[in-house]
Amino acid sequence: MRTIITIMAFILIASMAAAQITMEVYESDGTTIFDNRNIWTGTQLKLIVSSDSSEFWYGGLFIAGSNRNLAYLSGSGNDPNSRDYEDCHLLAAGSNAMVTRWEDSTIEGFDLFSSYDDDPTSGDWFVIDYIASSPGDPNVGFYDYDISWVIANSSVTFHQVPKADFNADGVVDYIDFAMLAKHWEESTCPDPAECQIVDLNSDDVVDANDLILFADDWLWGIPEPEPEDPNGPPMPPSDPNLVFSIVDPNGLDEITINVNDTVTLYINMTNNSQVGVWAFNVDATISDPNLGSIDNTPYDPNNPPGAGTARLLAGPYRWTMFDSWGPGAVQQEGINFTAVNALLVGGFDDGHLASFEFTCQGLGDVTLELVNLETSGTNGNNLHPTVESILIHQVDPNSLLEGMSMMSSQELLTTEPQPTTVSTEEILMWLNYLWKTDDDIQNMIDKKDWKLFIKSVEESY
Repeated sequence: MRTIITIMAFILIASMAAAQITMEVYESDGTTIFDNRNIWTGTQLKLIVSSDSSEFWYGGLFIAGSNRNLAYLSGSGNDPNSRDYEDCHLLAAGSNAMVTRWEDSTIEGFDLFSSYDDDPTSGDWFVIDYIASSPGDPNVGFYDYDISWVIANSSVTFHQVPKADFNADGVVDYIDFAMLAKHWEESTCPDPAECQIVDLNSDDVVDANDLILFADDWLWGIPEPEPEDPNGPPMPPSDPNLVFSIVDPNGLDEITINVNDTVTLYINMTNNSQVGVWAFNVDATISDPNLGSIDNTPYDPNNPPGAGTARLLAGPYRWTMFDSWGPGAVQQEGINFTAVNALLVGGFDDGHLASFEFTCQGLGDVTLELVNLETSGTNGNNLHPTVESILIHQVDPNSLLEGMSMMSSQELLTTEPQPTTVSTEEILMWLNYLWKTDDDIQNMIDKKDWKLFIKSVEESY
């Protein structure tokens, strides 16, 4: 018995070794072998199954799992009655060859059957189209059912990148957008190849249709920011003439608020340089997320208040289709804002670039730090603004007022500081709180003078 099993196994192995069924990837012309390069989304290739056998064979080509969201397999010549894709099996596969589509919750693709009642001949048997639909690294499995229905006999992986990555640096960012803007509304140009690459829909003009396709890939491939390496190269120096800051509605970068209160804060820009800001990508992060929270959901005018408060305000000529805001890239509890100026026209104006709401959730000091992820100028260069944070004193006003008398605004300004059991820090917190809540003080005294007054009080203790 053992001898018979051994002989049968030998015959099976010899048969398997004799029959070579292989899959090869070709360009869309079906004759040029694919060179394993990165491919743009929308690219079509051909998967050709060949054999040196003249016997019946069956197998399959399938995309499995999450890869099905990145690409799909397509056949032609479908006969709805027989379910056979007649154009997908070639003459060498035999007159009764068949290709049928199969799709379930885990895989999708095609079953392949060579002819079973007349001998197929060696050569190309089957051809299936492969279409790259989204960026990523999908995998196509080639199954030989004589070996396994479950495990692929071989496979091929494709690296797919957005067509909008014009300079092929692995990201779709401001540089790619500048290339598109350079040829805006052009139908001809000195270098047609350069125009063609940004003509995403290949209609011989660079227009809004290409812009819409570009927006679909905007910020693809942008990596998560990594902490600065202290042993790495030094960061470029900050430009003192370009300042990004976080301020309250009164322009203050140090405020006092009550526990459970919410305040609207602004990301502000002051630009005294000769270069306009064309695009920015910034983060606001919380020094202690246990003491406060940021509403990083977008404002929607069609929804009732409370549906979101994060807003991009930069102008003029902001291209709103590139607006991006939400959870911070540096810190999930923070907030991220990205905006692009239309076609490099002059850059954004000084003032408020964005706004969001911060809610105090506990006693103590919190700093909202501003992080510059990328800022581009109208000269095409990266800019490095000085970034300034805001300090928020979070207090319980009832506990502060218990230890100090309720002085009028005028008395407070004319009375020399007296010894008190209240700490200096509490007095300073209360003075900041008084400025925020007392309209008489704000109408009578300039905020800069008030800050100088607070500073003098601090120096007196």
